[in-house]
Parts: sequence; structure tokens; C-alpha cells
Amino acid sequence: MIMASLTEMQYTVGDRARASNANPIHAAAICRLIGYWADQGLTIRRDLRSVVTSIDDFTVAVHRQRVVGCGAVCAVGDGLGEIRSIAVDPGAGKVRAGHAVMDALLGKAQVRGLEQVLLLTKTPGFFARYGFEAVGAEALPGAYAEMIASEPGRTLDGKVAMRRVVVGVPVSV
Repeated sequence: MIMASLTEMQYTVGDRARASNANPIHAAAICRLIGYWADQGLTIRRDLRSVVTSIDDFTVAVHRQRVVGCGAVCAVGDGLGEIRSIAVDPGAGKVRAGHAVMDALLGKAQVRGLEQVLLLTKTPGFFARYGFEAVGAEALPGAYAEMIASEPGRTLDGKVAMRRVVVGVPVSV
């Protein structure tokens, strides 16, 4: 099984993943990572075609020439973005792949001129480390709420909506 290989990877403490903009050659690895966490009920599965067509939104964390993390930031409305599809190889914790991806995505949001980014998560503690704050559904901008309602499989049920204003250098932990 392909997913079993994700948990078998071993890493050296102090060895760090590096983030970079994704390109089409990364699409299958992105799908594999997202698929693993979709099977756990923590993210929405993305097919290869949707990843390839939105590849400019994705960032990957690479360690020893292998994709060990990914995530995307996409524009939702005027000055508003969403961070989505955050996925890290479960064996890559010590290489800080998630941190590399988040720092890069927040930087990408800033470069794109986004004033704030939103996300839905079942793991709010991770995102709180990056300055995200939980917000009630009533505080979500209309364009974002409409997007969630229009996409199959997307719901607020069991998730925390979080928001972060994008200013200055991204918060890093």
C-alpha cells in the first residue's frame, strides 16, 4: 500500500525541510500526502487534475529530494484568501515540514496582496502558532461562506474557522 511508505520514513533531528513553490512534477506527491490525511478525516481529498490546475497556489516542503509537506493559498475574494490542503508526511515531524509550508504560504499570501487569510481546521492549535484566531461562522466574509457552501464535501461541521491578518513577516515558531 502506498500510504504505508509515508510512515516508514526516518529523519535526522536538526535536518530541515525546505519550502518552494510547487510545480506539476510535484502533483502526484501532493495528492498522496493529502490523500493520507483525507483518509484520516482531516482534509478534503484532491484529485490530480484539481491539483495540477491550481499548482501555482501550492507550496511543497522538500527533504532529501522528497516532498514531505504541502499546502495551498488561494484567493477567495478581494484581499481575501484561504489556506487549504495542508498535509505533512506523518514521519516528517522532526524536519519541520509543516512550519516550512506555513511560513511560505503566509509569505505567498503577502506577495499576492491578500489582506487576510481564512481556513477551516480540526487542528486549531497548529494554526494558532501562526497567529490565526478562531472566528464564529457569523464573522466569516460572505464570499468565503458562499464558497464553502458551494463546494461538495465542504462544511463547517466539526471544524474551527480561523482568520489571520496578513501583515509584515509571517510569524514563525
